[in-house]
Amino acid sequence: MKKKLLLVTFPVDFGSKTFEQRYIKLFENHLDLRIYRFVPDQFVPNQKYSNPLLRFSATIGRRLLGSIELQRQVRKANRESRNIVFQGVSPALFAYPAINRGTSCIVTDWTRKLYESIDASGTISPPWLTFIHKQVLNSQKYVIGLTDAVIEGISKDYGIPHHKLRKSRLPFSVDLNLFVPSPNRDDGIVKILFVGGDFQRKGGDVLLDWFVKQDKLHLQMTMVTSHHPGDFKDVTIQTNVQYGEPRHIDLFKSHDIFVLPTKCDAYPSVIGEAACAGLAVLTTRNALGAPEIIQNGVNGYICDSQEALLNQLGMLVENKTLIESMKQSSREIMEKNFALDLVLKDFMSCIFED
Repeated sequence: MKKKLLLVTFPVDFGSKTFEQRYIKLFENHLDLRIYRFVPDQFVPNQKYSNPLLRFSATIGRRLLGSIELQRQVRKANRESRNIVFQGVSPALFAYPAINRGTSCIVTDWTRKLYESIDASGTISPPWLTFIHKQVLNSQKYVIGLTDAVIEGISKDYGIPHHKLRKSRLPFSVDLNLFVPSPNRDDGIVKILFVGGDFQRKGGDVLLDWFVKQDKLHLQMTMVTSHHPGDFKDVTIQTNVQYGEPRHIDLFKSHDIFVLPTKCDAYPSVIGEAACAGLAVLTTRNALGAPEIIQNGVNGYICDSQEALLNQLGMLVENKTLIESMKQSSREIMEKNFALDLVLKDFMSCIFED
């Protein structure tokens, strides 16, 4: 008999929707899986509030109303002896009164306080919210972190004891099947790929400025984003690209180096997608999940700053032999560390361990 699981997801943005699909693909053929999407905002007409406080209050109000059904689903899962996994802290917070501490886990790649040291906007988690999140995190059997950074942050910022913390890997098994590395090209061209909807936060503007100053015949770049920055020589802008469609797969297959000069990110899964596709990968240390994917000097670089990244990129594009070696290493690292059986074993141990 299959073990039973309720997966409570929180698909409020592109990143969380991507993670949701990864978890579903991981579990759907191995568990008696039920999915509940906690997104009460989608059932309410979109209203614009000029006052941030009013907007925040309206959002919380709608989620409190939505929490009634969420708690009903959680209590039903408890009666059915289902274990429960919450995608992030927020849905666990709104399900708090119904949580069974012995069968409930949170899986997350970020917390509100994790960004405080790298968020240039100065956004912080107020003490009252930190206190509430601490209670929610402590109410779980385990908190499953996808990176060392988030585990260390939860321990330090929220005082969660180590026996409640577990480490697992983000499922990339679908990407390993979807993205097929391209064969080595002998045309002498180096093709750079950037993917990021939030163009400036992801560093697209910095990368574009660097590229247009190069004026090198052997360089080409494609930028996949929701923002169209204009027309530039040897730069192709792609918008409205959907995950998994032929155009998306071909973009990864036809490039050499994936570059993400991000200012602030928890675990941009596109880094793993690029590695699955056999690309050399460059990003900044502000991509907190990068060490899970990138081995410095082996399949790419994690740089201390955007400036350091651009300097490293400038040297790498002149070394075609190293690029090809890194491309091969990226695929090998993903096959070795993110195979389906390994990741599934991690999660099953965390969720169902007595």
